[in-house]
Amino acid sequence: MKSIEVKTARVIVGRIMAGEDLIDSIIALVNLYNINSGLINVIGALNKVTLGYYSLEKKEYFFRTFEEDFELISCMGNVSYKEGDPIIHLHTALGRKDYSIVAGHLSQPSIVSVTAEVYIYEIDKKLNRTDDPQFNLSLLNL
Repeated sequence: MKSIEVKTARVIVGRIMAGEDLIDSIIALVNLYNINSGLINVIGALNKVTLGYYSLEKKEYFFRTFEEDFELISCMGNVSYKEGDPIIHLHTALGRKDYSIVAGHLSQPSIVSVTAEVYIYEIDKKLNRTDDPQFNLSLLNL
């Protein structure tokens, strides 16, 4: 195990508008407020969403885009950096009109239909990612 101790620096609250891409908008917030790194929570609604599933066997993500109305029940993740650029890593659970759920790693495009309420809990340190050849992923470098 690897770990570090950090402190919460501030909380940024944003409302993403209908028609905007969720991840692009979060990156814009990160850049606007010059956020070090932190925890992200989002609730709201989407009408287009791209979800990924990581195959440990094949060491790659498989993505699928859904175009329907979703309740954004839970979306959490973090902001870190790779080579100076912000990386938004989110996992989500989405409710369908029949009350079933689809879930996975959130990717793009993921378009807001009504609103998305974003909370970014910034920490006092910048977290970086490095490529891990064992999994073919960029993982936190603590």
